[in-house]
This record gives sequence, C-alpha cells and structure tokens, in this order.
Amino acid sequence: MSVVVVNEMQGGEQSLYDEVTSRVMPEGRLPEGCSEHIAGPINGGSRVISVWDSEQDFERFRNDALIPAMRDTGREEVIAPSVQAQPVYRRISA
Repeated sequence: MSVVVVNEMQGGEQSLYDEVTSRVMPEGRLPEGCSEHIAGPINGGSRVISVWDSEQDFERFRNDALIPAMRDTGREEVIAPSVQAQPVYRRISA
C-alpha cells in the first residue's frame, strides 16, 4: 500500500537539504519505490513530502541512504526529524 511521508526538519535550511539531496537523489532521480518528492521551507527549517510504494521502501531508503547522508554533513541536531508515514487514501495527479 502506498504511503505519504511528511518529514519536518527544524534547523534544516535549504543548503542542508541541497547537500543531502544531491547525495541521495543524484541528478534529481527519485529513489526506488518513491514516486513523488516535494520540498519547501517552513518556519525554522524545511519540510519534505514524498509518496512511496510502501512504508518498507521508505524505511529502506531512510536507513540505507538518508540517515548516512545526513550524518556525513555533521549536522547531528537535525538527524532526528519529525517523520510521519500514513496510508494514501486517494491520489490525483495531472
């Protein structure tokens, strides 16, 4: 079942997002199992919303790629962002 993941990172400014994203999504390619990725600023940080084929696909990406890439930045204070995964009920796209 598809899931939507909302990831909010306080202290995660755009430069951190750009650095991590260039490592985990080289040339803007979505990771396996991810069909959509939307990112933007929030007050004091950034938010990423993504749609995954399954929660297991997201967990694999998070554990194998995202967390190691964030650790490599030396920004330990944003490694534990607020992450929520919920089932997708309905998806409409152009």
